[in-house]
Amino acid sequence: MGRGRGAVEFVFECGWCGGDNYFVGKQVGFWVDKWEVPSEWDCRFCDGLNYTHDPPWTEA
Repeated sequence: MGRGRGAVEFVFECGWCGGDNYFVGKQVGFWVDKWEVPSEWDCRFCDGLNYTHDPPWTEA
């Protein structure tokens, strides 16, 4: 996904198993480069609870 479309996909590594988890960030403003992603999430591989770190985040 590219910038300017209102959403960007980010990859987050699980702190328990190291698996890559992908989330689509929704743009928080029209002219700003800020994105909203879940603040906590369960890993799709091991079901471990993770917390989203502060930006910058890695784009997928």
